[in-house]
Amino acid sequence: MHEDIRSLTRPLTVILLLLVAAVLSTRDSHAAAPSGSQPPTMVCPANNAWFVALPEGAIQMLLARPAAGGGVELAGKVTSDNGQTWSEPATVMKLPTEHWSTPLALLAQDGELHLFWMVPRGRGGKPGIDYLIDIWHSRSSDGRTKWPEPRCIWKGYVGSINGMAQLRSGRIVVPFAYWRGGVPTAPPTGPNVTTTIYSDDNGQTWKQSSAKLTAPCHEGYNGANYGACEPTIVELKDGRVWMLIRTQTGRLYESFSNDGEAWSEAKPTHFCSSDSPAALVRLSGGRIALFWNNCENTSRIDGQGVYTNRDALHGAISGDEGQSWRGYREICRDPLRNESPPKRGDRGTSYPYPVAAQDGKVLVVTGQGSGRRHALLVDPAWLCETHVRDDFSGGLDGWCVFKAFGPAKSWWRDRVQGARLIDHPAKAGAKVLQVRRPDDKDGDGAVWNFPAGRQGTLTVRLLLQQGFGGGSVALADRFIQPNDSVGEKKVLVTLPIAAAGELPGGTKLEPGQWQTIEFRWDIGEAECEIAVDGKPAGTLPMSKATTAGPSYVRFRSTARTIDTAGMLVESVEAAVR
Repeated sequence: MHEDIRSLTRPLTVILLLLVAAVLSTRDSHAAAPSGSQPPTMVCPANNAWFVALPEGAIQMLLARPAAGGGVELAGKVTSDNGQTWSEPATVMKLPTEHWSTPLALLAQDGELHLFWMVPRGRGGKPGIDYLIDIWHSRSSDGRTKWPEPRCIWKGYVGSINGMAQLRSGRIVVPFAYWRGGVPTAPPTGPNVTTTIYSDDNGQTWKQSSAKLTAPCHEGYNGANYGACEPTIVELKDGRVWMLIRTQTGRLYESFSNDGEAWSEAKPTHFCSSDSPAALVRLSGGRIALFWNNCENTSRIDGQGVYTNRDALHGAISGDEGQSWRGYREICRDPLRNESPPKRGDRGTSYPYPVAAQDGKVLVVTGQGSGRRHALLVDPAWLCETHVRDDFSGGLDGWCVFKAFGPAKSWWRDRVQGARLIDHPAKAGAKVLQVRRPDDKDGDGAVWNFPAGRQGTLTVRLLLQQGFGGGSVALADRFIQPNDSVGEKKVLVTLPIAAAGELPGGTKLEPGQWQTIEFRWDIGEAECEIAVDGKPAGTLPMSKATTAGPSYVRFRSTARTIDTAGMLVESVEAAVR
C-alpha cells in the first residue's frame, strides 16, 4: 500500500505552512477548537454497563446485578453532571434467568426506553447450529416506570450489537450480523452476513431486512475470517441511514439506506480498522462523532497468529455529515499495554458505546478484559484541536512504548516496556525518551498520536548518543504497534537514520548534539519536506493512500546488534490544518 523510502534527490522547496492552532482554514467545515478544551478523562469503571440519555438531559447507567433473594435484576443509576456523581442504584426490572446480562438501550421519541438483550441458547460449540444467541426486547411505558416481560424478536446466532436508531419516520432499526451455521471462517466472505430488523409500531412487531451485506476475506489473514459484522448506524440529515461495518480487510465498510430496510452494497471506507467495531453518535449540537480502533492489525510471527491491535481507541468529529473529519485522536490507550496480556479472552480498548450528553460532550463506555473497561468523558473541542506538544513533563502516559517478544502461540505473545524515560543530560529535573536496543529482543519503538492533518508540520528535538546503532522516524495515519517491523511498510513516510547519523539526502546528524528535525507535509502534493536545524535536508515521497493525513509519529531503533545508547527525544510538536 505504501512505498519504501526512495532516493532523496529533489532539492527542498521551502514552503512555510501557516499553521494556526486556534483557527482552521476558512474552507474547512469544522469550527476551531475553543480554548479550555479538556482531554478525555476516565469517569468510572463500567463493567457490564450501558449508558442512555434521558429526556430531561440526565444520563442513566444500566447494569445487571444479583437480585435480593436470588436471580438477576436490571438496575439503574443516574448522573446529571456527566458521571462526576451518581444517584444510588435502583431496581428497574427482574431479569428472567442468570444467563441474562445488561441490555442495550434506546431512548425513543416518545420518551420511553427500548431494551435489547443478546441471549445465548444451546450448549454446543457450533455457532448457528447448536449454539445460538437470540435477540430479546422490552419497551417501557408510563414514563419508564413499567416493563413487560421481554420477548424474543429474532432467533439465530447474532454477534455483538453496537447500537440502534429510531429514524425521523418513527421506524426503529437494529443493525446486526448473523452467523450462517456450517459456513467456515474462510474466503470468500466468511460466515457472517450483516442486516437489520426494524419496527414501525414501537416494537410490537419486527421484520427482517432483505439485505445481506458481506465483505471479502483473504487466505493467510492474521485472525479469524468472520466476515462483515458488528455494524453501527446513524441517520443523516438528508434522511439516509449510514452504516459502518467491522471487516477483516483493514478498513471499515459502509452501506446506505433510505429507510433502514433496503441497503446499498457494502464498500470500503477510508477508515483504517484492525478488525474491530466502530460506534457512531449524533452530538447535541448536530455534529457526528465516530469512535473506532484506527489501528493496523498485528503481523504474524513465523506464520503464527497474534491477537489483533486494539491498544488504542480513536475519536473523530464531522460537521458536514461524514464528508470530512477532524481528530483521529487517541481517546483511550490500554492501561495494561506494557504487560504481557492474558492468555485467553479479548483485551484492549475496543467495543465503544457512546452517548451524547446535553452539554455537547460525550460519554463513551469502552474496553475489553479485566481492568480495562471503563467510561470516558470526551470533549469534542479537544478532538478538533490543531496544535499539540509533549516534552515528557507528564510522563509516558500519552505514548505507547511496549514491545512484543518471543514466539506466538494461540494468538498470544509476551510483552515488555521498551523505550523509557531517563534524566535529561543537560536540564536538571527534565526527562527525555530513550529509544535503543538494550538486549537481544527487537529494538525499542515509541508512537505518539497527534491530530490528523492534510497539511502540517511535526517538529522533533533529537540527540543521537555516542554508539547509536541506527534508527528511524516515521509518520503514519494509523496506530502501528511500536516495534512491529512489518508495520513499517504501512507508514506514510520514513526517515531512516544511519548509525553514523547520515540521512538519505546527505545531511548528517552529529552525535552528542541536540538537533531539530522538521517534517512538513502536504498530502495533496504527496510529499514531505525535511529540514534539520532550519536547513533543507531533502524531500520524501508520501503515499497518497491517506485521506485524513498523518496522525502519528513513530520512533524505532533499527540497530542490528545491541545498542545501549540509542537516540534521545526531548520533545515533539505537531501543528496541522
